Amino acid sequence: MRKNGSRLISFRQYCLTDLFLFAVILIAFELILHFAYRAFGQATLFFFSPMPAIVLLVMMRWGWPSVFYAVFDGLLYCLLNLKTEGFENSFFAIYIIGNAAIMVLLLMTRFMGRKRIAGKWYFSLLFTVAGWLAVVLGRAIVAACFGKNFLGAVLNQLMEPMTLAISVLIILVMRRLDGMFEWQRGFLKRLDEERKEKMRRDTYGDEPLEIDEESLKILKKDDDLY
Repeated sequence: MRKNGSRLISFRQYCLTDLFLFAVILIAFELILHFAYRAFGQATLFFFSPMPAIVLLVMMRWGWPSVFYAVFDGLLYCLLNLKTEGFENSFFAIYIIGNAAIMVLLLMTRFMGRKRIAGKWYFSLLFTVAGWLAVVLGRAIVAACFGKNFLGAVLNQLMEPMTLAISVLIILVMRRLDGMFEWQRGFLKRLDEERKEKMRRDTYGDEPLEIDEESLKILKKDDDLY
């Protein structure tokens, strides 16, 4: 396959590069938000995480590798807040295992289909909300295993609605961009087919060359046309 119209790269290279870029974006956002929250403290009007949106984007593009983003985000969150007052060792399990609960959305991509999810905005919205709820419930279930109140843990997560709002906004915008919210194997095949179709077109125009029946009869004659 060709990148930027010049250098040929393999599918594996494309995949690894894409996954790496999303990892960098996730880390950058989490670091910025963490230090911004620490700088402004109580003056911060809301708190949100880009994790659900990024994980769901990667899930639509590459499938199961997206789970590692969720797990890593939980680990990163705990490491960044390790010295924070009130931090408990159980938070590692709550955020790492709880975040991993978003993997249940892989079943949605399997049975509903990625094309259907990306094709209609309301399916994309459902996909995003389901992913956010999976994380909320996953964290609450793990918290309950450590003796914490399940309902209290759920309500605590629901007190951060901006994560859901930002995730919905990101997904609805990304689905409008060609190839961003699409299974990449299918996307690259579609690009290749479009490229081949373009190569079959007439050199002097965008439309395929059409020849009427009368011209075809003339061309079939053996006589010199001139």
